[in-house]
Amino acid sequence: MKQHAIISGAAGGLGTKVTQKFLEAGYRVHALTEPGKQDQIDRLQEATGSPEPLQISPLNVMNGADVADFFRQYEDGSVQAAAFLVGGFAMGKLEDTSEEDLDKMIALNFKTAFHSVKHALPKMAEGGRIVLISARPALDPEAAAALFAYSITKGMIKQMAEILNVMGKERNVQAITILPSIIDTPANREAMSDANFDHWVKPEEIADAMLHACSPEASKQMAPVFKMYGRV
Repeated sequence: MKQHAIISGAAGGLGTKVTQKFLEAGYRVHALTEPGKQDQIDRLQEATGSPEPLQISPLNVMNGADVADFFRQYEDGSVQAAAFLVGGFAMGKLEDTSEEDLDKMIALNFKTAFHSVKHALPKMAEGGRIVLISARPALDPEAAAALFAYSITKGMIKQMAEILNVMGKERNVQAITILPSIIDTPANREAMSDANFDHWVKPEEIADAMLHACSPEASKQMAPVFKMYGRV
């Protein structure tokens, strides 16, 4: 019987590679995309070849009621892996950050993960793994100074993972935290065209780390944190 994985943000620069890796590893993948974005579905189907073990569903992960409805289709203990990858980025020091800026980062980076984790946790199988995306500035105050709202909300992700690991200990349900520096995606290349892309961490490398952390070979790892900084 195939293991089941749920991946949000599945059509993004990172999510596409994560979806591919889990499919290649034999998972039955339920990929979540942004509602009303047929181009995301088309892109994901093209990248993966749309194999039979892939199911794609649009879902607004910022809406808790919608996320709760989505997870009702699963029986408790039926999901082996989940990767919640939706998020956003914003520059800005403390003095340049408005309340609106902060609210936007909280919604994109924290609430999307909060709703997903809350409703996924009861559905996770014994030994299940939940992957969350934090960021290097969550651990690096110097880097965070120019990315105030972004860094604060990515720090919230890391703390939520730590709490989740306490809650899931009895069933060995673990949260895996990935803390990347700049990821080599098409969007980042366009935004920082003068950068040395060879120094950035590749989506495939992050996907490999996620897949390993969800594998039986990593079953003895406790609350793993992957600092994937590349050479930046």
